[in-house]
Amino acid sequence: MATEIAIRIPSTAALFDAWSAEPLASRPLSDEARERIVDAWSEVAKKSHGTPHLQLVLPEGERASADEAAIVGAVRADLRTMKVDARHHWIRRAFAPRETRIGLLVFFLALGAAAVLDYGAAEGSLETLLSQTFVVFAWVALWGPAYRLLTAASFRLGRRYFAELAEADIAVRWD
Repeated sequence: MATEIAIRIPSTAALFDAWSAEPLASRPLSDEARERIVDAWSEVAKKSHGTPHLQLVLPEGERASADEAAIVGAVRADLRTMKVDARHHWIRRAFAPRETRIGLLVFFLALGAAAVLDYGAAEGSLETLLSQTFVVFAWVALWGPAYRLLTAASFRLGRRYFAELAEADIAVRWD
């Protein structure tokens, strides 16, 4: 028995990674589109079982210029890739970007500076205020890396959904 989910997408461009130079048939999904598809399936999968049937609802105005087979193929390829990536490469993907390494370095340097400034300072002094500023700066440096790690962990925990969606029947509906 097939379980249907429909995702409304504002445009074909919003479905795919805007920075990818790959041809449409192998272009990865945008992070937002992928998350919405997986979130919708995870909600439906809790209540029913069966093969997913994914309907991508795209604007009728884009129908003439769109390659429906390439769109379906790209979505299927992305979900199959994520099925493997979510299982094997999630932690490396989270820590690989330069921003993560720089964020961790800034975090430890800022905490070190805060500890040095706060050592022996009187409570409520300017040194305490300055050290707390460094602590806040340290946490801000980790916002990007934390987002990547949480997203990667979420994908890892949702690997079952990627596996199910990789086998889904995918169709485009123009509305």
